[in-house]
Amino acid sequence: MFGLMTGQQMVNPVLAPLARELGFSELALGLVMAVGASGVVLASSFWGRRSVSWGHRPVLLISLAGALVGLLAFAVIAQIGLTGALAVPLLFGLVLLSRGLVFGLAWAATPVTAQSYVADMTTGAAERVRGMSMIGAAQGLGLAVGPALGGLLSFSGLLTPMYIAPAILGVIALLVWRGLPAPAVHRERPVMVRVSPFDRRMWPFLTTGFGMYLALAIVFMTVGFLLQDRLRLSPQETGQATGLVMLAGAGMVVLVQALAVPRLRWAPMRLIRVGLVIMTVGMVVVTVASSGFLLGLGVAVLGTGMGFGMPGVMAAPTLLAAREEQGAVAGLVSATSALTFVLGPLLGNGLYGITPVIPYLLGAIVLAGLAVFAFVHPGVRTENQVTPAVVSAK
Repeated sequence: MFGLMTGQQMVNPVLAPLARELGFSELALGLVMAVGASGVVLASSFWGRRSVSWGHRPVLLISLAGALVGLLAFAVIAQIGLTGALAVPLLFGLVLLSRGLVFGLAWAATPVTAQSYVADMTTGAAERVRGMSMIGAAQGLGLAVGPALGGLLSFSGLLTPMYIAPAILGVIALLVWRGLPAPAVHRERPVMVRVSPFDRRMWPFLTTGFGMYLALAIVFMTVGFLLQDRLRLSPQETGQATGLVMLAGAGMVVLVQALAVPRLRWAPMRLIRVGLVIMTVGMVVVTVASSGFLLGLGVAVLGTGMGFGMPGVMAAPTLLAAREEQGAVAGLVSATSALTFVLGPLLGNGLYGITPVIPYLLGAIVLAGLAVFAFVHPGVRTENQVTPAVVSAK
């Protein structure tokens, strides 16, 4: 998870200035991100079931190899595009294929496989939350290290992080291939089953997680434009500033999940409620911020809330599912978060092109509404009622 997230996020600080250098609009970049996230939405349930039938190790290797190919192709296409050798429509189509479709379909396998593995190997709310917080911390660490490293590498040019990112994925894939144990051949593998996103056990948590991830996606997909426009930065300065701001947010995601969540031992729903309140405050700060410091502070507060909420959103549905449902549930959780990265770029970049403040006002309203929902809706009060099927399967 750390390797995949780092490789992805290394590229993000240079995407906004690179898109403008290639002649893409804000909405065009949003479409590329949306296509990639659509691949995750469409493939997550498939990969969740394959992680049960094929085993976790082979699915992870397929994911890393596919993501490597997608990012490397994107880097080569961007380098050619900067020379002006390709017409903008053709260039956009090739970027859509490499960074969007290929990378998205491959990326989808790793989060759902990691969540399925933790759900399969843990019992009880406390152990499940700790396991999911480890996944969240790995993601958050990648969110922190990736943009920071990408911002530093951008000092030598916008293309540098784009070539380093697939190299990192190659190293991680090699380590997984050589060091990760293969699935035990004697272990019984349950029959795969499907779980509906409208299942009464699941939809309240999927809805809450959707809103939290949507707000985060809106900020992360537009913060480069926001920094460049509000602070009047050059393309290279924008890449560096974006890396630092994203580091502030992702760093808090890591710290909260690695240090606070395991020690507090809160129930999943309490984590979600606290996270939503904190994220609402952070989004309000981002909305009104007029300086780089305040923008960084707002994103850091947003990351703090996400650090509390993420393990709760991942753990709560699995506590209500039987063992044979864990792969399908992990696929639903992963697809829900990915869906926000379909809508987030389109909403965020599209609304930003109209008036820059609108996407952040929308995010604040969504988070505030979800905070109320999490406190009053009866469906979210059942997260600790583990079904007998779960107990017997364990």
